[in-house]
Amino acid sequence: MADPASLATIGAIASMAGTAFSAMNQIQQGKDQKKWYEYNAAVAERDAEEARKIAEYEAEQTRKEGQKLLSAQQARYASSGVTFEGSPLLLMEETAKEIELDALMTERTGEVTAQKYTTEAALSRMKGSSAKTAGYYGAGSTLLTGAGQAASSYSKYKTLKVQ
Repeated sequence: MADPASLATIGAIASMAGTAFSAMNQIQQGKDQKKWYEYNAAVAERDAEEARKIAEYEAEQTRKEGQKLLSAQQARYASSGVTFEGSPLLLMEETAKEIELDALMTERTGEVTAQKYTTEAALSRMKGSSAKTAGYYGAGSTLLTGAGQAASSYSKYKTLKVQ
């Protein structure tokens, strides 16, 4: 059977090794969480860019369809012999304004959606940074706690040895 001093030494070494392993694990978990948050941020940024592209495309389609509508209005007025002044002109101007307002609203909706994703990306990056920092703080705390426990165990052993 091993003497008490050897057992105390083995116990202290095992305790410190476990503490070190736990600390390294906390650091790695923080780094891994940061990677996931960075990935989520990149996805959100791609979503923001996609929202902008879709809005631009839809706004352009609205304008093209609007031009077709205006052209059809002009053709109907022309074929019926109506001149482009007074009420017909005002109606065409109002139609053109409505078309442009629809296109601008589509662009604005896309930009609001893109801003939501951009904010999400920034928040995700902040969370990743915090997770990494928390991993280091957790590791430091674990190391200090482990060192304190080892010192306490050693002190108890010394006290018992003296008696």
